[in-house]
Amino acid sequence: MALATFLQLLRPTSIEQQRAQRAYRAEVQQIASRMQTIFEDWLSLREIESDNFELANAAAVSRWELMRLARSAEELEAPRSCAAIHRDVHNAVVGSARACQLLANGYRGHKSEAVCDGQALFLDTLADINALLDQLQMRG
Repeated sequence: MALATFLQLLRPTSIEQQRAQRAYRAEVQQIASRMQTIFEDWLSLREIESDNFELANAAAVSRWELMRLARSAEELEAPRSCAAIHRDVHNAVVGSARACQLLANGYRGHKSEAVCDGQALFLDTLADINALLDQLQMRG
């Protein structure tokens, strides 16, 4: 953890700042939960579906849903103390949408490299959003 981040954690915050941080953390938790659900739904479908066309369509629908979620994340009002985290939250959601785009294109074009890249990116963005939630938890 960087020294500046550590020192910021030690700085007292007002009641209003604490409320804003809690409200923001709750919003990010909902976003992370939705991203996880989309990923789990994708995994479940992939286990039972063998038709590449159906998998491509499901990934495209997930991408659309994640882009809507990214727009919602972008519109959140983050406390000033969470500005950097907010940018990273938005990037994680957009990254998940990009992962679904890679999956859709990979299944449509029968390109295993794109499918693998999409799956890896999806996992990375879920790890990112969970790490960001951990950072928010440390703030109070």
